Amino acid sequence: MADLISSEVPTHYRSLSILVGYLSLIIVLFFIICKTIYVRYQARQKKNDWATGQRRVQFFLFSLLAALSVGTTWFHMIAFFFHSYNTWASSSGGLVYSSMELSVITRMGLWLKNTYLFQEAWEAVSENLGRFWWSGQIFGWTIGWGLFIGIAGRRYQIPHVWVYMLLAQFVSVSFAANLFFATIAVSERPNEKDSSFTWSPSLVYELLPVVLSLVDAVAVPIFAYQKDFMFILLVPHFLTFVPGLLGPRDSSRATKVQGEKTTRRYAVFLTWIAVTSVAMQGYFTVLLLQEFGPDVSFGEVVQQLWDTIYVHPACSSVSWDVIMCTVSSFFWALVHGFRTNQMLGGK
Repeated sequence: MADLISSEVPTHYRSLSILVGYLSLIIVLFFIICKTIYVRYQARQKKNDWATGQRRVQFFLFSLLAALSVGTTWFHMIAFFFHSYNTWASSSGGLVYSSMELSVITRMGLWLKNTYLFQEAWEAVSENLGRFWWSGQIFGWTIGWGLFIGIAGRRYQIPHVWVYMLLAQFVSVSFAANLFFATIAVSERPNEKDSSFTWSPSLVYELLPVVLSLVDAVAVPIFAYQKDFMFILLVPHFLTFVPGLLGPRDSSRATKVQGEKTTRRYAVFLTWIAVTSVAMQGYFTVLLLQEFGPDVSFGEVVQQLWDTIYVHPACSSVSWDVIMCTVSSFFWALVHGFRTNQMLGGK
């Protein structure tokens, strides 16, 4: 009887194909980026025109950080896949099939058919203030970095910068960011008189998506486990692509002074985004401290926040992404002497 029922259970190839397609697209995006890096690295080696003696060291530094980023985030992401499957298998929907002799493919198809992995992960990391204290930071990093890759992508003539953003959202922000830093390290110095260096779009096209993304990020924990959660969550995911898609329509030359003026303008933008992100994090920290109560010491708060990293595999993945974003951004600032103009391609 069990065999007869088992033979009637569908495999759900469509659900399986979505997961396989997702993982395959990650590999394709990674190889597109690697191709750009390889071609530019070979060009620097052949011409021996590294801008400074340390640019080669920077390339290996950010390549190493990229490996650490994908290792720390996806170790826990794979653990999340297993956690999600086990949760489904022990639920009423999964227990129906527990006594049946089903293939691994069939069981995976059933799991994926009845599970919304993306939504499940983000609801888990937004469930309470302690978890969102970590996961909320990734919105700030993604929004600021989205503007940065739009600026640096134009200036360093990096093709298809949207690929880096897509990889960031499919894998981790820190992984894609370090690959982008490595790409810059093997790129030619930008021409400060070129239109791609001096051009900047109107505020409506560049800052409006940033502002909307920041506002939307605040709303994410409010709508967790509610009907409109996916819409609220996906809005900033789409808006972060906008700065990377903007670019000049002509190739006219400009003056170095114009380039320096544009660099200062962007430095102010990024500074305000950083200040806003810190202010938002400060606000969430105050709310969290109020939730803990006055009797909880600073050391206990730190310990609870650290414990929150490992309360759920999805929390672990996002939290380590935040940590690696912080580490990578620190090294990016360090190798440029903490000078914003150099971080943006200026001198």
